[in-house]
Amino acid sequence: MPVISQRRLHSTIQARAADALETLAASSAEILAQWRQELVGLALKDEGLIAEGPLDLKVLAKQVRKCSYTVFQERIQEYGGKLAQRGVKLDRAVAALNRLFEIGVLYLGSSESKGEASKLALSRLHALVVVLVVSGYAANEAAGKPAPTKADLSDAEDQRHGASAYVTKVYEEERQRLSRDLHDEVGHDLILIKLYLEMIALDTNGKEFSGIRPRLAEAISLVSHAIDSVRRLVLDLGPAVFDDLGFLPAVRTYTTQFSARTKIPLTLREGYVPDDIPMSHQVAMYRLLQGALSNVLKHAFAKNVKVSLGSMKDAVLVMVIEDDGIGFDTTARPGRRSFGLTAMRERVEVLGGRIHIQSRPNNAFSKNRGTRIEVDLPLPGGAK
Repeated sequence: MPVISQRRLHSTIQARAADALETLAASSAEILAQWRQELVGLALKDEGLIAEGPLDLKVLAKQVRKCSYTVFQERIQEYGGKLAQRGVKLDRAVAALNRLFEIGVLYLGSSESKGEASKLALSRLHALVVVLVVSGYAANEAAGKPAPTKADLSDAEDQRHGASAYVTKVYEEERQRLSRDLHDEVGHDLILIKLYLEMIALDTNGKEFSGIRPRLAEAISLVSHAIDSVRRLVLDLGPAVFDDLGFLPAVRTYTTQFSARTKIPLTLREGYVPDDIPMSHQVAMYRLLQGALSNVLKHAFAKNVKVSLGSMKDAVLVMVIEDDGIGFDTTARPGRRSFGLTAMRERVEVLGGRIHIQSRPNNAFSKNRGTRIEVDLPLPGGAK
């Protein structure tokens, strides 16, 4: 996870996460008591995780609210370093922190506020804290050791990928939950509301109802628009939509809606794709497609887009996104587009894949222009 994304995540969730911690402060004793009981199963004592005294959620909420990202980062990484110094195993420490945050989310669900935004903010705070703890822990272990060997560097890379994969998993679980809620609850209720309004409209054909018919028609139109918006959000959120449509149909639907919404012609070319693609790979490809098309819309000024999806010998999943836009200099100073590409690159590298980017900037000497992004993602158990 790039540093800039951590900073942006912190600024996005800071206030909401502090609100959530303040809500939980009233139940601090119960939360910590339940947590201590569950630590026994992890062969951990809370003293190994909290050495500076009792955990006060109210104080913690104030610290989260006031801290800049830099201070927040330093404190959490320092905490990760102290865990290493105390000899706490990293996997157990992470498991214990996971359970503490999970208990917090459960308590938010049973509180009067029942704020979905607060639960989401706490879950995202959880993901950020774990990544920084892992970073601080690793830095402490590396301090004072000889220059790293290639094997050490490989282990560090594996650890970074593991932390990134964990954060991705947390995000996707939250997105999936929101997607299901939108589809199963909000979407269903909106369809019923539209049905009832249409039934009312049929019962108000008389002259005495002439004054309300235009308002009913407007209400039906607004509900129809809301239903379309929910469907678009469900597709954007993924991956719950895979359960209803399947991977390839979800890609078809998303690309079709992208073209209809943006008025940019998009051609989808489908090759052979195995039926048993792991969900992690389906989600990665779907997110990469979203990111690439978002860049096309925001930066490329393209007139046409081509998306190709297929596989090579059941061993590698391949996706290519090409546009005829203005292109960009891949060696230029990082900007918003490069941040999106960095996030895409990290997502695919976590799964052992590679992303290849070619772009031809628009200038007086080039007839061909545009950007080509190719993603190669190895499939587990594929032919070597």
